[in-house]
Amino acid sequence: MKLLNNTICIDIETTDSNPEIGSIIQLSGIVVGKDFKPIFAREFDTYIKPLSEFRNIQAMQVNGIVEENLINAPSLNEALEMFESFCGSDKLLAAWGSYFDVPFLRKQYDKLRRRWPFGHKSFDLKSIAIWETSKKDIDDVKGGLSGYLEMNGEVFTGTKHNSLDDIKNTVKLMNSFI
Repeated sequence: MKLLNNTICIDIETTDSNPEIGSIIQLSGIVVGKDFKPIFAREFDTYIKPLSEFRNIQAMQVNGIVEENLINAPSLNEALEMFESFCGSDKLLAAWGSYFDVPFLRKQYDKLRRRWPFGHKSFDLKSIAIWETSKKDIDDVKGGLSGYLEMNGEVFTGTKHNSLDDIKNTVKLMNSFI
């Protein structure tokens, strides 16, 4: 897989799946080069203080993020400043489920009335995994990212639903297709 530019692969964890009421509480990213190999020392990870007290119990159980991690976390505005600095001139976003992560992130920018610094294009890494799997005549892969990794002879490393571990494993999966 060859890309035209560096790409920022992101993952988020949230207090709810609805971006109208939910907040991003963890944002992570890895910059990959045109060959989709990670550019070392280009990783971003931060917990974020939620915009409200609202917590969806199921969402919090899935992501496993405890309140102690959020108390002293940067505000959303501070976290987005840090993220934009991390991204630099790279503006193309990709995510496992970009139909969720990217619009949710964009809604957080809207809530702060902050200018969206990324383009209108992003791409979905899960769709690439589905495409690559279908070329091997495999119909359905169970277990999400872990299942795709296993199908490609890889193992999920780290903690599931920790956004940095999730995106590291996603990039590892994408590289198994190359």
